[in-house]
Amino acid sequence: MRHLSKIAMVFTFGLAAAGCFVPTDPGPYNGPVHGGGGPVVTPTPSPALDAPVALGLRGMPGYHVAAGASSALPDGDLGFVITANGQGGYRVTWSDTYGSAAHFSGQITTDGYFDANQVVGYTGAEYITLSTDSRVITFDSTPGSYVDGVDLVSSTDPIYLDLTVDGARSGFGVYFTGAQTGAVINSAYVPVAFTSP
Repeated sequence: MRHLSKIAMVFTFGLAAAGCFVPTDPGPYNGPVHGGGGPVVTPTPSPALDAPVALGLRGMPGYHVAAGASSALPDGDLGFVITANGQGGYRVTWSDTYGSAAHFSGQITTDGYFDANQVVGYTGAEYITLSTDSRVITFDSTPGSYVDGVDLVSSTDPIYLDLTVDGARSGFGVYFTGAQTGAVINSAYVPVAFTSP
């Protein structure tokens, strides 16, 4: 039978009791990088794809919507879905996947004007009005689990959306497909602006 020295037993017991110490990776270094004799180089961070940007005359936080892409409201959520054709045409739809009596309403505005002949309800169950100067679309409905919405064509991008569910500007999603990644994204802002592409 072998006998371990006291130092070996303490070392073995210490590893078994405390586990191995593995230093953690501190992550990427954001400071200057010295290139081995050359000038100090500071890395430039790349912009986040589909990140919100200031849009339009209002400088409102907003996003670029992928032209011609579909998008959907995830199961178990309620809110709005924005799609676009890339030529000034947008569809704004809303629903509640649980079918509650939530009331959806809002205003869609533009720096230009909306074509009055192309402001059309998605199902006909929506209450939609266009202002006399053709710059503001007001809508509301209670769709339950059905999908209500409005199709529109704006003379300029972006469009601005001020959306509510039961009078609140939170507690719901505003989904769209990002122009850069093609991923379905939930807006971090309400009110929010959209342009395409």
